Amino acid sequence: MAYSIMVWLVEPGEHPQESQEILRSTEGRENAPGAKSGVNVAPAIPRMVYGVYEEQQAATEALERISTQLQQNAPLRIDARDSSRVFLLPAHRVHYVVCDEVTRPAD
Repeated sequence: MAYSIMVWLVEPGEHPQESQEILRSTEGRENAPGAKSGVNVAPAIPRMVYGVYEEQQAATEALERISTQLQQNAPLRIDARDSSRVFLLPAHRVHYVVCDEVTRPAD
């Protein structure tokens, strides 16, 4: 059985430049700055997978690391393996963290 840790983010709400960012990312994609347009454009992702662990002990250790980082008000680092991106989430943006058993096709 595998264990997945999911980080839920605080709802950011609307910000003043949101409509301009959406317009730039949809209609003006060829002129948009940055290597990957759309990664940091609203609406924000409400949750992110922190990691998937084969054993419960490894998941528990990861939860302890997350807890320590958040208590120290340090940003939470998430490596998005599928997209080869790294996200640093400020501690105040983390709403809660969940660990649960997941069933995979191989299981």
